[in-house]
Parts: sequence; C-alpha cells; structure tokens
Amino acid sequence: MAPRSPAVARWELSYRTRRRRDELGITGPQIAKALSFSSTYWPKVERDQRILSEDKLVQLLRFLSFTDEEQAELVELRHLARERGWWSEYEGLFSEQQLRLFGMEYGAEEISTVESLLIPGLLQTEEYARTLITGDTAFIRQIEVQQRIDTRMERQKRLDGEEPLRLNVVVSEAALRQQTGGVAVLRNQLQHLIAMVKDHQATIDFRVLPFTSHVGAIRGCSTFHILDFARPRLPTLGWSEVPTHDELVEDQERVRNMGIVFGHLQTEALGREESLSLLEELVD
Repeated sequence: MAPRSPAVARWELSYRTRRRRDELGITGPQIAKALSFSSTYWPKVERDQRILSEDKLVQLLRFLSFTDEEQAELVELRHLARERGWWSEYEGLFSEQQLRLFGMEYGAEEISTVESLLIPGLLQTEEYARTLITGDTAFIRQIEVQQRIDTRMERQKRLDGEEPLRLNVVVSEAALRQQTGGVAVLRNQLQHLIAMVKDHQATIDFRVLPFTSHVGAIRGCSTFHILDFARPRLPTLGWSEVPTHDELVEDQERVRNMGIVFGHLQTEALGREESLSLLEELVD
C-alpha cells in the first residue's frame, strides 16, 4: 500500500460526494440551499478547494444518504485531508496544480510516464536537475533553485521504502543523447539510470523509444503521467505538461486516451533488457 496522502484523501472526499450527488440527480444549488452554503462556496468544495467542517460534512453525508459505515470512513478521510504533507512547505514556490501533483504522486501506487526530451524527474540526478532548473530563467528565480532541487529529491523517496512506487517509463532515445549539462552530467545521469533499473527490477520498468521507431515523432512529443491508486473507489488520474501549462486531468476519456497512447508507445519501445543495454552502450 502507498502511504496515506492528505492530497489523495482530500480528492477522494470531494470525488465520492460529487459522484453520489450525480447518482442521486441532485444539483449543486440544491445542496447549497439545503445546507445553507453560499452559491460560491459549494463549487469550491466540489473542486477540492475547500474542506467542510465536520458537522457540515456529516449533514452533507446524511443528505446524500451515505450509510453509517460510509459516513465514518469519509469523516476519517476528512481528518487525514486536514493534515499537511511535506509538499505544503513549498506552497509559495509551486502552483496549486503542481502541489496537487506532488501530493497525488506521494499517495499513488503506480505511475506511468512518457518523456520525449528529458529524463523523468523521479529518476534525475541532482546535477541533472540543477542544470534544468537553473536554465529555466524565464519562470524560475535563481534564489528558488536549491528549494526546487530539494523538492525533486524528496519526491524520489517514493521509489524506495517498504512499499515503493511502481514506475513505468517510456523515454525517447533523444532524452538519453541530449547533452543536458554537458557530457559529464549526462554520463552520471545515465549511470544513475542503470543503477536504478538494476536495483529496482520489480518496481521500475524503463523502456526507450528508439530513433528507428516509425511512430516516435507522432506520439512521443509530449510529457504526461498516468497515476493509479490502491484505493478501490478512486479512478485513474492523468497529468499533462507542456512548457507553458500543466494540469491534473480527471476527465476519464482523456485519461483513457493517455493510457492508449502509453500502451502503444510501450509496445513500440525497446524491451527492458534492450533498453538497459542501450544505456550501458551510451555510457561506454
């Protein structure tokens, strides 16, 4: 089981109440009227931007006909949702969407990632990350660099421990050859990848989409993640990222499309052993 994340608890609380409301055919304004919420407050609750007080939550759960057992479970989720995860320390540094990603990532059981030009953040060395973060002068102040590096290193702790995150990765061969930070930084990064793949054979599936792939240019020019959770009531989440915009994706049709693209790219990519051999060849 993944560690319990306040961000995931908060999302599950809003997701399950919103889904029950839809099942019963009750509108948001009807709930706002019944529980004496303002017209602007209730939408924030549904969008996971506010947490109800415990007495208001109980009123809501009764109004939505949750069983006593479900009510107790959701009240417990509320208590967890009010805790602060490690990412809360960086609220002034990252956008709300990025902080939510860190919280969801921490509580995920499995993540599938596609990267076209960069090594995924969960597998970057500190040197490689520093090069990327320092070079982003358009959006990042230099005073923030070390904090952002520390955040990336903190995220990587989920790859170890008693219940490590399962990570499935497809990267373009271009990401392995792009000399980010220069030859020495890239060599160290590739050596780190080799060590991680060998040391985490049960939990890291790393594959390379080679230059010889006929579909790489069509499907591989993007960055996205697919997050799966052990909690049975939770759907899969997506994360879409471009240089000027990023977002968590809850729309299940879009998430399914991400899954289809990932599966296609994984099929086109080199196998696990072939990918490892390519990494070792590039280091040599």
